[in-house]
Amino acid sequence: MTDQMPNLVFRNPDGTGAGTLRHVSATVVKLFGDRVRVADAEHQQLWIDALTSLNGDGFSYAGNVFVAIRITDGGIGQDIPFQPGTPVELQGMFIPAAQATAGVNDPGLPVLHFTHSPVGFVIYDGKTYK
Repeated sequence: MTDQMPNLVFRNPDGTGAGTLRHVSATVVKLFGDRVRVADAEHQQLWIDALTSLNGDGFSYAGNVFVAIRITDGGIGQDIPFQPGTPVELQGMFIPAAQATAGVNDPGLPVLHFTHSPVGFVIYDGKTYK
């Protein structure tokens, strides 16, 4: 089953992803079972926390962050078998809560998106998803 979501503004006027590029380690907190269609593609959605930068810029975030992983239409092509409480490494565009738009499964958290090529990736349980 796929929930429908209105098209949200996750892109800058020049077509690049909104937010700041971040490469982080984190912990999977919560999973949402159904994919959600956003911007004409299906996304796997989850919450992560305890973000720590892996590129030496000192970024960290202790609270929950909403993650939307594009699966179809240029995404990673498959759902990732996440389990709560497990570590994950991600790279994508981080949008602070004050600049993000709340939506399905996201009550107004910061957002990490564009976790697929050419911008980002996900490394989980030893496997890289781009």
